[in-house]
Amino acid sequence: MFVVSAQVFAQERFVSDTTAAKPLASVVDTTKGDTVRAIKSVSGVDSVVAYSASDSVVYSLATKTMYMYGKGDIKYRELGLKAENIDVNWNTSILNAVGVADTADTTGKKFRGQPDLIDGGEKYHGSKITYNFKSKKGKIILGETEIEKGLYYGEEIKRVDTDVLFVGEGKYTTCDLDHPHYYFGSPEMKVTVKDQVVARPVYLYVSDVPVFALPFGIFPTERGRRSGIIAPAYGENAARGRYLTHLGYYWAINDYFDINLRGDGYTKGTWVLYSDFRYALRYNFTGGISASYAKTISGLSEDPTYSKETQFNIRLNHNQEFNPTTRLVVDFTFSSGNYYQTTSNNMDELLLQNIVSNATLSKSWEGTPNSMSLNLRRDQVLSGSRAGELSEVLPSFGFNVAQSFPFRSKKSSASPESMSWLELIGYSYGGQFINTRTKTKLDSTSFRTDDRRGVQHVVAVNASPVLSHFTITPFFNYTEKWYDQRIERSIDPTTNLPVTKDVKVVKAVRYYDLGVSAATKLYGMFQPGVFGIAAIRHQISPSLTYTYQPDFSDPRYGYYGSYQDTLGKEYQYSYYEREVYGGAPAGERQALGLNIGNVFEMKTEGTDSAGQSKKFTLLNLNAGISYNFAADSLRFSEIGLDYRTSFGEAFSIGGHSTFNLYKFEVDPNNPLRAGRVNKFLLKEEGRLAQMTNFSVSVGTRLSGEKKETKAGPVKSYEDSLAQKQKGGYVGLYEQTEPDFSIPWNLDLTWNFNQNQSDPRVIVRSSAISGTLGFNLTESWKFTAGASYDVLNKEFAAPQVSVYRDLHCWEMSFNWVPTGQYKNFRLEIRLKAPQLRDVKLSKQDNARGVY
Repeated sequence: MFVVSAQVFAQERFVSDTTAAKPLASVVDTTKGDTVRAIKSVSGVDSVVAYSASDSVVYSLATKTMYMYGKGDIKYRELGLKAENIDVNWNTSILNAVGVADTADTTGKKFRGQPDLIDGGEKYHGSKITYNFKSKKGKIILGETEIEKGLYYGEEIKRVDTDVLFVGEGKYTTCDLDHPHYYFGSPEMKVTVKDQVVARPVYLYVSDVPVFALPFGIFPTERGRRSGIIAPAYGENAARGRYLTHLGYYWAINDYFDINLRGDGYTKGTWVLYSDFRYALRYNFTGGISASYAKTISGLSEDPTYSKETQFNIRLNHNQEFNPTTRLVVDFTFSSGNYYQTTSNNMDELLLQNIVSNATLSKSWEGTPNSMSLNLRRDQVLSGSRAGELSEVLPSFGFNVAQSFPFRSKKSSASPESMSWLELIGYSYGGQFINTRTKTKLDSTSFRTDDRRGVQHVVAVNASPVLSHFTITPFFNYTEKWYDQRIERSIDPTTNLPVTKDVKVVKAVRYYDLGVSAATKLYGMFQPGVFGIAAIRHQISPSLTYTYQPDFSDPRYGYYGSYQDTLGKEYQYSYYEREVYGGAPAGERQALGLNIGNVFEMKTEGTDSAGQSKKFTLLNLNAGISYNFAADSLRFSEIGLDYRTSFGEAFSIGGHSTFNLYKFEVDPNNPLRAGRVNKFLLKEEGRLAQMTNFSVSVGTRLSGEKKETKAGPVKSYEDSLAQKQKGGYVGLYEQTEPDFSIPWNLDLTWNFNQNQSDPRVIVRSSAISGTLGFNLTESWKFTAGASYDVLNKEFAAPQVSVYRDLHCWEMSFNWVPTGQYKNFRLEIRLKAPQLRDVKLSKQDNARGVY
């Protein structure tokens, strides 16, 4: 019902209304003196209606009609209507809305204030709109509506039910231009809101040119997922014949589950089946199972190169957070060794050497240092000389207690300097059970399977009192390992080769080490006052550590055995060298280790309006060496040197080097025997040390300034979910959606490694990898990536990608120009996720995989 917020004195009353919208709840008749009574509405309006007009509102009591002039605006429940002129007849419950001629247009063809109707989440626009409040039906002349990012046009749109529209001479498109690039046209359309559009017949127009026709067409408008047939692709391949790929069915079971089944078929016999089952409960868990099975046939049965193979691939993933302290993550893949090589065109999958699968349940206890984890792990080698080898952990269970101070009050806030020595004592514990199974390749057809298990306990106790400028840390580490078997080794007198056998026995291996370390920090400051440099600071962090460890290979511990060959030479071995945690260390150790850390930082003077200075880390440099007093020779370890530096965020350098102080000699009686001898290079050759290993990595990442853009692909919910769930590995050739907001980017990395532990044999590797991406225009994106082996002078599978934004269409071109996996794919398709199967593709590769 309606109320007019002004007194009515005659049959017709002019009411000026230029203020804000007024609520209308009932009609009030004041024509009979001071008597006021409510007139019952017959309009079917049962809620508050708000209206406004910039010019005026006229109400006729005779016809029960309200006229609104000048930017009329009505809001009723979920219904909103805006138009230049609106009239509402409360007897018939019908409103009419129209625009008026634009006086600024001399042609007389333009109108302003044409009606816009919003009903729920749908928008309607037309030259004239008629709507019945009571029946919820209406008609739009020369109208358009937007439903689920799809636009519907028609010479006449009739609403015959709450959720049903009939469109005459209709058009459907996702292009939002006034003159769309493409559309589906049909003389008859039936639109069921939040469900589907049915048209008969239907024509696809591109630039107003009909491309093809179908007797009928069905377009989904339902929000989210929808069950239906997955459109196939077809073509011909020289190796496998004509094909029909990706034909299948998608079933949206409910809001929490969906599944699809797809298949590829080739006329020469090859076929592949795929299926994906997914589930999700927001804020709780997500996961799924993907599986495929393939029969591939290459060549003819009478050809010598004929082959028939079976491949499979199964992947399980699950991610669940039970509460803030408990989480389960599963990512497992089972695959035949040649599955990716025969069924995939993804470069990262083709270059994959092994698959690592994990399932981990982790739990921590809030307010305590305790945590635990349960893990299953599987590492499958796919290619190379070790193809088929397998390493599994079934399972591993760990319990850990982080650094704790048992004698310190939980409420204590005193500094370490003021604490008693007892409060400074801390401990940590780590316990783990592991059960492993390994499958090792012996030759091309046979493998050896080995099962091992064990329990390990590690307890570390230390204290860190501060004495003046030094931190003194005494420590004690204790390790205990439990095993259910060990090995015994002897010499086979017929072959004079060692023979190893497993012996079932329950034993514990115990060992320890203890020591003390001292550390401090020194600072130096240099203030050049030139080139905007305020200061350069040098921080030196020296530490000295003494460690003692007994010789646990001594027979009294019972951890080592020995055997003699036929010549009487004795060899020592560890009973537990094959077990999961290994045995006890051999040899007494009384080592003094020195490590010096260096950090160089620079502070610049403030140059901006706020005068803010900036700090930069120029160089991190660490060096270390140790000396073992208990060793009979070669007491000095190698010198280790690590360094890392960067120039802002664009350039970084890091590396590692080792140097040996002792001379390398070859046995003159046996050239195969060579090694370091107890002779210092400084004394023998006049140089301090010899480099044994050197590695360096140089990287840079440059990009243009990020900017706003509307170009690029449109992602569907499935795209986003797939990207989120993607796991396992990320490589150089990982395909990502083009980002037009970054005008250009360049990533370059150079890696070099040289190993010369034996100076006679120098092993080097050097490679440059890079990715270049740039926008040719606001709609063209170019990306290229490659890796170049500097020493062998060859490229490793370069890849080129070109993307063209065509407003409502998109074009992508991917090309691998050389190598075993060379291929190309050209595709032009609609950007709208609901029409992704409307596309034109052309592809080719040397392996016949599509």
